[in-house]
Amino acid sequence: MLERTKPTRGIGGKSAKGRSIVKDRNDMALQPENGSRLWKHGRLLLSRFWRRKIISLWYRHTDGAPAPINAVVRVTNGCNLRCRQCGQWGDEGVFRVMEPQAMSRQISTSEWKSVLERLVSFCPHVYFFGGEPFLRKDVLELVRTVSPRATVGLNTNGTLMKGKGRDIVSSGLDYMIVSLDGPQEVNNKIRIGSANGYARVVEGVEELIGAKQDMHSSYPRIELLMTLTAENQDHISATAEIAKKLKVDKFAVGFGIFTTAELAQESARIAREELGTDPKFFRGFVRDMDAMRAPVIEGQIREVGKLWGSAFKTYPPMKFDVREYFERPQQPLANGQCLTPWTSIQILPNGNVAFCSDFPDFVVGNVATTDLLTLWNAQGSRAWRNRIRTKGILPAENRCCDYYH
Repeated sequence: MLERTKPTRGIGGKSAKGRSIVKDRNDMALQPENGSRLWKHGRLLLSRFWRRKIISLWYRHTDGAPAPINAVVRVTNGCNLRCRQCGQWGDEGVFRVMEPQAMSRQISTSEWKSVLERLVSFCPHVYFFGGEPFLRKDVLELVRTVSPRATVGLNTNGTLMKGKGRDIVSSGLDYMIVSLDGPQEVNNKIRIGSANGYARVVEGVEELIGAKQDMHSSYPRIELLMTLTAENQDHISATAEIAKKLKVDKFAVGFGIFTTAELAQESARIAREELGTDPKFFRGFVRDMDAMRAPVIEGQIREVGKLWGSAFKTYPPMKFDVREYFERPQQPLANGQCLTPWTSIQILPNGNVAFCSDFPDFVVGNVATTDLLTLWNAQGSRAWRNRIRTKGILPAENRCCDYYH
């Protein structure tokens, strides 16, 4: 059973004298005062190299873990859209049935800053997520808190970007993932809730690119992400052309995170029996994928690969059989242990700490009462790693993108 640890230190993880409980000596030795991108990207590469090495050689055989390499910071659960395929607010979205809880207390700007300052003392990569992060008016202020010391990204539906171009560039954000699910008519049928969301995304991206040019900056790098559905699977090539005309840095196709009702129910049963928690997020990703046509998708993927070259990405980021991906969600795409519980931490809007960016059910404590690194190797964290290490991921997680990163 996942249990909360006893309170030790609250937000920020400092003692009464203001000293950090744990210091990363390597990070402190490398950090220049100007927090240059060269330094922080080097810090990330170095951390990924040596931390992944010791994880693969030693820690993946244990229930403990070195300090995380990545942090998913979910600043809000709220969203202004109701995208059809979304596990949060879509047709089967978990927040539709959890709405009172989904909109529960969010920690304040000052609390977030304290948490983030503590986080970047040991974690070289921070990824802002939601919900829709731009629903928080202070999100770029929070980005500025971490951008001098960590590589920082942000995932957005793109409809709230307009008017923020220069502020985004000056925040120090390193990259953005912006969603666009097809040409105008197709996108607007999938991404429901914004009057002509397609136009708002395009205008926001164009403004941001203009701001980058005016401010003589190459950052943030912009990745346009298309998530496949039955409604847009015939429009992959057309969307790639749109991305090309927009002059974004990368184009990506996400094959989607989904499961079946049977796999979700089985995973929930296992979680209750083995971990003492009743998960809610599995059912949000229950989707019928019978209408997906592998040959149509595969042909366009080849075309897009030629058009975009090395700037084209897929999620999952690996080679796999497209037909099997959609027809056999009970089957993992590859054998091997999921290392996410040894590499990535997630902080939820209310300060809870969990694992798995898409299935954050397994809460191990809260930053208001306990230091982040204490939570990272607390009893609940070790119990979750033990499950992954000894028995593998739960059945509903076979299409979880984190598993294949």
